[in-house]
Amino acid sequence: WNQRSLVMTSPSEQRKLLKIAEITEWLGVSHSTIYKWVSEDIFPQPIYLGPGKGDKNSATRWVEEEVLEWLAQRPRGKE
Repeated sequence: WNQRSLVMTSPSEQRKLLKIAEITEWLGVSHSTIYKWVSEDIFPQPIYLGPGKGDKNSATRWVEEEVLEWLAQRPRGKE
């Protein structure tokens, strides 16, 4: 497995981490839209790998499971 894309939560459980480019391509929205949704608590909070938020040596990732759960909760069709 690729160490950079998985987080070990326990020896038997692995979670895939998504990059912003993967999310924007998948959802068809811009980087700024994702970050706006995060700041408005509309979208799952990211994980910061490295020194922390805003640091140029940090990487931002989202837990795939959380993004899928968020997507499943979105309204569909006319309401």
